[in-house]
Amino acid sequence: MTVSSHEWRLARLLWDYLCLGQEVQPADWILVFGSHDLSVAHRAADLYHEGIGCHVVVSGGARSVPEGARYDTEAEALREILVRRDVPVEAIAVEKLASNTSENFWFTAELMRDRGIDASRFLVVQKPYAERRVIATARRRWPAKEVRVTSESTTFERYCAGSIATSKIFSMLAGEILRLDSYARSGLVEIGEDTPAELVEAALALESAGHNARALARPATTRSTAS
Repeated sequence: MTVSSHEWRLARLLWDYLCLGQEVQPADWILVFGSHDLSVAHRAADLYHEGIGCHVVVSGGARSVPEGARYDTEAEALREILVRRDVPVEAIAVEKLASNTSENFWFTAELMRDRGIDASRFLVVQKPYAERRVIATARRRWPAKEVRVTSESTTFERYCAGSIATSKIFSMLAGEILRLDSYARSGLVEIGEDTPAELVEAALALESAGHNARALARPATTRSTAS
């Protein structure tokens, strides 16, 4: 699929808003949330070996297991990478039910409660453009916990030049913005601000251009830039 320079500019605007670039700080647990992008496991392994955290939870069900993978769940795929990267098996806890970010927090909390773990500082590892949604969900799900987020060290250009199709990345960026806007309006997440109207319009423009693999069903009366 050919991508126009205008679409690139729109996607870059969304990327810059969604990526938070928080400073990495020591944590009681590193949480790795599953998806189609397994780079999160490599980032988590690096953090473990840097001494940022000495325990890791991998969380994710069967929703986004990479095509062709030999695993039934995202968590199992992530765990294997961590083990290959010399993270000890005994340092890894596995949660295999979650199908979205809210459930990643919910089921991870249940796993820790079942194991009698009382931790307060967490570092979530996710895709770069999922960082803002992770923090917004954490504020809603774990308001009493200290939660930070990180992702692989990359740039928009390098990420788009990787193995994931550019149109898929653009679709994910548009979907992230529209979900943040919808979830914040419904009270499912707390982002602390209205999603900028110009970014909502940019996301809708990308979807209209064909980058709609992660389209979100929306009401017929979409908010305009004047609202």
